[in-house]
Amino acid sequence: MRKKVSYVLISLIILAIGIFALNKVLSTGKEMPVLDEAVPFVMKDAYHESYDSNNQKVKLLAFFYTNCPDICPLTMMDFSLLQQGLQESDLFGTEVELVAITLDPEVDTYDVIKDYAKNFNANRDGWRFLRGSPEETKRIADSFHMKYKKVEGDYIAHNTTMFLIDQNNKIRGLYDMANAKERVDTEEIMKSIEKLVQSK
Repeated sequence: MRKKVSYVLISLIILAIGIFALNKVLSTGKEMPVLDEAVPFVMKDAYHESYDSNNQKVKLLAFFYTNCPDICPLTMMDFSLLQQGLQESDLFGTEVELVAITLDPEVDTYDVIKDYAKNFNANRDGWRFLRGSPEETKRIADSFHMKYKKVEGDYIAHNTTMFLIDQNNKIRGLYDMANAKERVDTEEIMKSIEKLVQSK
């Protein structure tokens, strides 16, 4: 009898350990990994207002330039969809921001960027178009391992990675910018954003 009780207890303990381990694996699978540190920065936006990235908000950050013929405007169109989704979720500006930094400050003046932003109905409450000096731009781009180079005329070759940054300046996701064949995965990004907001 005692042996039976011992076997039952041991079986229950093993079962409990197994369930605990399984839950641990499943919960870890749901967590978004920390990929890198996003170094905080301060820049001016298209309206000459100072913007400090160290503001405890979730951000989707992309680099662009206004003369970009395809990838940048296509991506900004998808940012418009994200803006709409974030507004509908009451997250836009309060918990989450969209951030676009020009790689071509010599051409992209404040007025040029302001007009560019209007093309996408960008709401400055939560979608910030930023501009710095060439030196500031390079320093910030380097901190994100963003490679870019003016190659011909006004054309700039650049990486096409976007960065999802949490409230503690940790990079939690990397996404491709849009191209002629594939849009930005706005649905997946929205899910990840909501997950980060909920984990606050």
